Amino acid sequence: MSETRESAWPAVRLVILMLAGVVVGNVALALLTTRDPGLGFDELIAFGGGALLGVAVEFGILRRSRR
Repeated sequence: MSETRESAWPAVRLVILMLAGVVVGNVALALLTTRDPGLGFDELIAFGGGALLGVAVEFGILRRSRR
Protein backbone atom coordinates (compact mmCIF):
# COMPACT_ATOMS: atom_id res chain seq x y z
CA MET A 1 0.00 0.00 0.00
CA SER A 2 1.82 3.09 -1.17
CA GLU A 3 0.36 6.31 0.13
CA THR A 4 1.77 9.64 -0.80
CA ARG A 5 1.76 11.78 2.28
CA GLU A 6 1.91 15.48 1.69
CA SER A 7 3.00 17.94 4.26
CA ALA A 8 0.31 20.06 5.85
CA TRP A 9 2.66 23.05 5.85
CA PRO A 10 1.47 24.61 2.53
CA ALA A 11 -2.14 24.67 3.73
CA VAL A 12 -1.18 26.07 7.12
CA ARG A 13 1.04 28.69 5.48
CA LEU A 14 -1.84 29.72 3.18
CA VAL A 15 -4.17 30.22 6.14
CA ILE A 16 -1.52 32.22 8.01
CA LEU A 17 -0.87 34.40 4.95
CA MET A 18 -4.60 34.99 4.47
CA LEU A 19 -5.00 36.05 8.11
CA ALA A 20 -1.96 38.30 7.87
CA GLY A 21 -3.38 39.80 4.68
CA VAL A 22 -6.69 40.54 6.43
CA VAL A 23 -4.83 42.26 9.27
CA VAL A 24 -2.71 44.30 6.83
CA GLY A 25 -5.81 45.19 4.82
CA ASN A 26 -7.67 46.37 7.92
CA VAL A 27 -4.74 48.43 9.16
CA ALA A 28 -4.17 50.00 5.74
CA LEU A 29 -7.85 50.83 5.33
CA ALA A 30 -8.00 52.28 8.85
CA LEU A 31 -5.01 54.52 8.14
CA LEU A 32 -6.17 55.66 4.71
CA THR A 33 -9.89 56.22 5.24
CA THR A 34 -12.40 57.22 7.87
CA ARG A 35 -14.51 54.19 8.65
CA ASP A 36 -17.88 53.89 10.30
CA PRO A 37 -18.04 51.40 13.17
CA GLY A 38 -20.59 49.12 11.49
CA LEU A 39 -19.95 46.40 8.99
CA GLY A 40 -20.17 47.71 5.47
CA PHE A 41 -18.55 47.80 2.09
CA ASP A 42 -15.23 48.96 3.55
CA GLU A 43 -15.08 45.84 5.73
CA LEU A 44 -15.71 43.70 2.66
CA ILE A 45 -12.84 45.42 0.89
CA ALA A 46 -10.53 44.96 3.90
CA PHE A 47 -11.29 41.29 4.47
CA GLY A 48 -11.61 40.26 0.83
CA GLY A 49 -8.62 42.25 -0.31
CA GLY A 50 -6.51 41.00 2.55
CA ALA A 51 -7.43 37.39 1.86
CA LEU A 52 -6.66 37.86 -1.84
CA LEU A 53 -3.32 39.39 -0.90
CA GLY A 54 -2.45 36.29 1.13
CA VAL A 55 -3.46 33.98 -1.73
CA ALA A 56 -1.46 36.07 -4.21
CA VAL A 57 1.65 35.88 -2.03
CA GLU A 58 1.27 32.12 -1.59
CA PHE A 59 0.70 31.19 -5.21
CA GLY A 60 2.47 34.06 -6.93
CA ILE A 61 5.66 34.19 -4.92
CA LEU A 62 6.17 31.21 -2.61
CA ARG A 63 4.96 28.32 -4.75
CA ARG A 64 6.45 29.74 -7.95
CA SER A 65 9.92 30.03 -6.42
CA ARG A 66 10.01 26.30 -5.59
CA ARG A 67 9.73 25.20 -9.22
